Amino acid sequence: MTPDASFYQFSKVVWQLVNDQARQALVRKEFSPDDARIESVRCVHLEEEGEMAYGRQVWFFEATAYDAIGRQHRLFGALDFSVQYALLVPMRAMLMDEPQHRQRFLQSIVHPYDSQVWVNPSTKIWVRLTLASVILLSATWLLSLAACLMET
Repeated sequence: MTPDASFYQFSKVVWQLVNDQARQALVRKEFSPDDARIESVRCVHLEEEGEMAYGRQVWFFEATAYDAIGRQHRLFGALDFSVQYALLVPMRAMLMDEPQHRQRFLQSIVHPYDSQVWVNPSTKIWVRLTLASVILLSATWLLSLAACLMET
């Protein structure tokens, strides 16, 4: 949990929206919303909206739900919201069987992996090999063109 989210006071409207999105996540996975019990709803990541960027909130919840056959499932959910002009806009909702998956989801948001292709050593090798082959092919073509022009 990020420190910003632990003592933040959310309005009743926000709590209602989060609970509605949690129920909709259960419905999308074909669980009965009438028999489902959603508990332990909490905000685990909070980025305030600023002048130049939207904010973000990530909420976790646990649910006990029944499928169409009547089997009980213990589910762990994550809800991702964008805060745009002080309004919560749902971005993603996920239901998982294990809480560790949800933690990985949160880590991917808090510490996004920057894939810098140019830093990789193998990329440098391939770029150099490509440039060398283009130069070699161009030189061969120019020499053959010069040889054809000299003959005429």
